[in-house]
Amino acid sequence: MAGYYLLNQHYFAIEVQVAPDTEKPLFTADNVKSTSYNEQGIRSHTLDANHIEHYQKLEKTHFNAPVLWTYNYDMAEEWRISSAFAVLENSRYLMMKENVRIFNLLPNAQIKVITTKALTLDLTSQDFWSETETKITGVGFQTRGQRIKGNFGSHQMELIEQVKSRYEPVIK
Repeated sequence: MAGYYLLNQHYFAIEVQVAPDTEKPLFTADNVKSTSYNEQGIRSHTLDANHIEHYQKLEKTHFNAPVLWTYNYDMAEEWRISSAFAVLENSRYLMMKENVRIFNLLPNAQIKVITTKALTLDLTSQDFWSETETKITGVGFQTRGQRIKGNFGSHQMELIEQVKSRYEPVIK
């Protein structure tokens, strides 16, 4: 009986290939820092996160506490964008959610801080948009609107729908 059991287990056994579970991440990592460069070899952005989970079948990566830095052609940091959670789809679209904070890091910038609940960013073109209420704080002004769209590279942005602003003179 023992011989039959061993023969059945090892000699006649059929190997079964188990398919990866699409519900579970292919890999996870803690304290991740990733730097991307454009076609000219110039650093375009750096993305840090406390924890990531990559789902290959879905082509999505989840980030906990992500922070994204964008750079200009002089390699200076231009923008710092943070949130509580983000999802990267197709290695291009970063959807940041919960407590999104955008800081302009250039010393003479008129816009200082942008806050919203959710923001989608095209990492290739640096276009961004949000369908949630957005507040912009700058030198001598504060404005808010129901939606925003713009481009981090060109420093152009447009608040859309129910825009309200407050201006204060800057005393030097």
